[in-house]
Amino acid sequence: MKDPFIREKFTKEQSFARKLAREYFEKYPKDRYQTEIESWRKLQSENIEFTVKRLRRPKA
Repeated sequence: MKDPFIREKFTKEQSFARKLAREYFEKYPKDRYQTEIESWRKLQSENIEFTVKRLRRPKA
């Protein structure tokens, strides 16, 4: 069975990471796509690495 979720990993400077996450949640709203930040960590380079998880298709 195919995983119903898509996971995308990003590495961005902190302010850009927040902006990207905000835009992602606007494009794929949590109530329709079950969008969530699955994991995140701060790197030594001051970048944030994070994985966003969402449904492939919106809930009906």
